[in-house]
Parts: sequence; structure tokens; C-alpha cells
Amino acid sequence: MTLEKENISSKELMFAVFCFIHGTVLRSGFIISVTRNDSWAMAFTGLLFMLPIVAIYAGLLRKFPGKSLVEIDDIIFGPVLGKVISALYLFFFASLAALNTRDLGNFVAVHMMPETPIAAAMAVFLIGCVYTLRRGIENLINLSTFLFIISAGALAFNAILVLKEVQPELLKPFFRLEPQKYVQATVSVTAVPMGEVLAFTMLTPMLGKNEKAAKPLLLGLVLSSVSMAIVLMRDIVTLGPLVSIVSLPAFESIRYVSLGDILTRVESVYGVILIILFLLKVSILLYAFVLGLTQMLSGKRRPLSNPGHEGQASGTAQSLNSKNHPPLILISAALVFFYSLFVFESVMENKNWGATTAPFFSLTFEFLLPAVSLLVACLRKLGRAREVKA
Repeated sequence: MTLEKENISSKELMFAVFCFIHGTVLRSGFIISVTRNDSWAMAFTGLLFMLPIVAIYAGLLRKFPGKSLVEIDDIIFGPVLGKVISALYLFFFASLAALNTRDLGNFVAVHMMPETPIAAAMAVFLIGCVYTLRRGIENLINLSTFLFIISAGALAFNAILVLKEVQPELLKPFFRLEPQKYVQATVSVTAVPMGEVLAFTMLTPMLGKNEKAAKPLLLGLVLSSVSMAIVLMRDIVTLGPLVSIVSLPAFESIRYVSLGDILTRVESVYGVILIILFLLKVSILLYAFVLGLTQMLSGKRRPLSNPGHEGQASGTAQSLNSKNHPPLILISAALVFFYSLFVFESVMENKNWGATTAPFFSLTFEFLLPAVSLLVACLRKLGRAREVKA
């Protein structure tokens, strides 16, 4: 896994954010279980709640150009407390990687290959993630443009083919639930999956010269919100009352797709796309964990980069530690594997956790800690906010 010349563009970052979120969007059961036929609107309310969180990320990246989240913590809180805060972030990245790996294992064992042990499915999947990272994170981010086209095309194609099964009256009545239900669903969407883009603060130092991070993050979230609303609305008008019962509504609604004897079993194609999106997401989370761990162990603080040279400074500094990455990738993947074996006992437990506990767990890392970091940085007058735009 070499880092010396890795650079990504803002457009690639935007598409990577979309693909990162889209894999979770397709698993929409935890949202629908709360707000039922109004769930499609939660995609947009969740985006509104996400705007101040993105502003916090942008503020940190503006103050500390060319720095990753772990390095920012070290500057703001010092070498001791900074590493404690960074360790919390790494725990969060590892937890997300384990949760998504478990979701992938459940999906394969239940819907794709019922005879396959879930542990075997997760092991093969993580081997694929390790191989992907050994080939270079830049190649994976570059692939996100192609994956965006495939995912968006598949979504549009499926939406057209299920038109004959659509029952628009299932969207009614509009907004008749208790207000707390909408608040709960909005917070859930904000935390899972939108807030998980926190992992990209470990990748933003790879942006090329004069590339900004805030805009592609925001545009990726907007695209994801639109796709989420389409997926949720399609599932509701296709499945009806079943939408709140099945564990994977998006997969079940795709079973309705057929075009005579020519086009059937389209869910298999969707399954492959979903696995690839999971691969991208878990690989990015694993990379964020490994890179953060490497930076913590190195103990070297880089100076703030000059305006316009963030990418060059980052690439040079990261190359110093590239020799540490291969063994850490294997160890980290093994840690995620064992973590994923015990994280949930059933699909329903996972679904209930996503609708109730997950938002509070995730927002602690996605909102509270970054907000405190930005506040402390402002009070201590740290960073170079006046010189670089995020």
C-alpha cells in the first residue's frame, strides 16, 4: 500500500461520498420502521440537520489545511489528550467497519447464498478489502466515479421497471404520525448514514493542489439524499404494508422487476452492486482506522502546510510511514473480523439498534467531538483560517 503519489480530485471525492452512503441507503428498513410511509421525506430533513455538521468539518479543515483528523486532534489538544480523542475516533471507525461487515455477512447468508456460513462470507469480504487497500486507496476512490454511474443507472432502470407495480395511494396519509417519530427518524438519517462521512476527514489531505473539501462533501450528501428519497418512495409504493416488516425493503422491491422471460432475477445484479458498495465503504473505514493508527504510533507532528500546497505536503509526510501500513492492514482487518462476529446476534437486533441507539452513539463522534475540537481551536486561536479556504 503506497501513499507517496496518491491524490484525489474533488469530483472523485464527491462520487466517493455518494457511493459510501448509497450502500447504507439501500438498507432502509431501520428508517421505515419509524416513519413508515413518510420515510422518504426524512432524506431531506436529515440533510438539513447534516448541514451544520458539515460546516464544523469544513471549519476544522480550513483551520488546519493538509491535516487529517488525528493530526488536528494532536495540535488542538496536545500529544496526550489529543491521542485519547483520536483513539475514540479510531474506535468509531473500527465499529462502523465491523457493523457494515456484519451487515454484509447477513445479506450474503440470507439473500445471496443461504448455505454459506456468515463467518466465511465476512472473512472473504475483508480479504477483498485488504487486497483493495494494498492496491492503493487512490484506485478505489477513482473507481467511485464508475460506481456512481452504475448505481445511479441501476436505480433509475429499476424505478422505471417497477412502475407497473406502483400504488401511489400507499403514500397517504401524509405526515400523520407523532412529531417525535419524525425527529427520531431525522436524527437517525443524519447519524446513519450521513454523519459517517466523518471518515473522509482522514482522506481530505489527499486532495490535490487548491482542491477544497467542503463542497464535494456537501454535493455528495445532496446526491445521496435524492437517491435515498427515491429508494424509500419506491419501496413504500411497491411493497405496501410489507415494507415495515421485511429486513431489506430495497432488495424485496427489486424482486418485482421482470420483463417477460428476458429479464428476471434482477435482484442478483443488485446484490453484486450492493456488495461492491459495501467493499468501498468498509475499505475507506479500514483505511481511516489504519492511517489514524499509523499517525498516532509515529508520534511526528507535521507543520501546517502553506496555502496551495496541502496535497504535496500531505503526500510527502504520509510516505514516511507507508512501510508500516501492510502489517497494520492485516491486523486491523482481523480485529474488524472478530469484532463483527459478536456485534449483533440477529438482523432484527441490528435493525432495532439502528433506529434507537445508533444515532446517540454515532453523533457523539460525528458531531459532539468535532464541535468541541472546533470550539477549543477557536478559543486558543489555533490554525490558519485566514489563509486557506475549506
